[in-house]
Amino acid sequence: MSRRKYEDTGDYENRDRKRRRTDAVEIEDRLESLIIRVGEKSTSSLESNLEGLASVLEADINNYKTKILKILSECAVKMPEKTTIYTTLVGLLNAKNYIFGGEFVDLMARKLKDALKSCMWKTARYVVRFFADLVNCHVISTNSLLQLYHSFLDTA
Repeated sequence: MSRRKYEDTGDYENRDRKRRRTDAVEIEDRLESLIIRVGEKSTSSLESNLEGLASVLEADINNYKTKILKILSECAVKMPEKTTIYTTLVGLLNAKNYIFGGEFVDLMARKLKDALKSCMWKTARYVVRFFADLVNCHVISTNSLLQLYHSFLDTA
């Protein structure tokens, strides 16, 4: 076994940059895991889990807004069985940060438009269902949802 003498290159900046990058990735992975697993069996109530997750996301929303938006929009489409859970979470986040709620609705509207253009009917249906449940959480107004339905009828 050879013993090498430790060399101090003094390259702390590069090491710190790598550490910050991996810390950010770890936080993003943790956020994704928390969002995906919400609503699964737990010892505490769903209500307290959602409130706790909303508090965690609110604290990280300034630094990881795009990642949180992306995760929530994907969950809305890929896990339709948890629609009410995710709409409630978006409603809680919207109550604390109105701008985030608007950005989320804009992202979902783009997702709906892309799904309709690409003939991805299941995705479009899940997004429309998500919008309908967002009315229950006071993120989208009833009139806005009815306007969406009327636009579907006008183009049919």
